[in-house]
Amino acid sequence: MGNKFRDKVVEEGLEEPRPQVEAASPSPAAAAAPRTPRRSAKAARGLGRVLGGDALSARVVLKQIPLVLLCLLYLLLIVGNRYRVENLSREKAATEERINYLREHRIQMQKQYQQSVKISQIAEDLKGTGVGITSGPPYEL
Repeated sequence: MGNKFRDKVVEEGLEEPRPQVEAASPSPAAAAAPRTPRRSAKAARGLGRVLGGDALSARVVLKQIPLVLLCLLYLLLIVGNRYRVENLSREKAATEERINYLREHRIQMQKQYQQSVKISQIAEDLKGTGVGITSGPPYEL
């Protein structure tokens, strides 16, 4: 009864099977021996495989390439969408500012128009009475 993952890897031919170790009780001297040199050598070997490109040629890694490409595609879509949304929000803010400016300008122009219409209405009403509108400021006699 071994590790299910290791058994699957051995079946696919990715790794050589290990010899079965007897389940004998370990001696106290063997249990006290440090294992750090073996682990560091194993880590160095693993790092060498990654840097050398051997890890990328493994069948397990090659099976995951479509998934990695799909993740990269989604990542690009997310980044592109965020960029587009930021541009749209900037454009919306600029358009709203322009609308507010034009609204204020329209109100000013409407006031000026109403004032000129009021003056011309008064001039029309006074024309029949014979009183005219002076072009200058009023003065006392």
